[in-house]
Amino acid sequence: MRGALRRAWWARALVLVLVVAGGHAALTLVDYDPRPLGWALLATTVTALLWLVLDATGTRAAGWDASLPPFVRPDASEDTAHSRVLDGHLDSREPGPALRDRLVALARSRDPDLADPGLRELASQPVRRLTPDEIDRHLTRIEALRERRST
Repeated sequence: MRGALRRAWWARALVLVLVVAGGHAALTLVDYDPRPLGWALLATTVTALLWLVLDATGTRAAGWDASLPPFVRPDASEDTAHSRVLDGHLDSREPGPALRDRLVALARSRDPDLADPGLRELASQPVRRLTPDEIDRHLTRIEALRERRST
């Protein structure tokens, strides 16, 4: 890449020298008697502008791609439903069986026999308010079931 770029600039420099020398010779032949420095500056400016226009029009439009697509959780609606059940359980005066039933169903999906004694006890006890620590403990046990199942 570097060599190709260098060759392109050498070719442009050669073209510029030929334009300046050839233009000066042509203007001298028709008796315009150009000043060499003024003519060289004019020819360089016009040639550089022409190359700038050619370089700008010869490329395709710039496109900006995001490096990573935006993250969309496939289970966002499920999380919302779980959080509604959890919030409803913690905020209600008399909690219903929804949270307990979801925890038990999640545990049974990991272990249909409910071998864990804490989760088996949760499934058999009557409906009561679970504390955040109890909910965390049950979720930790359910996650442990998943890890045992995957190994």
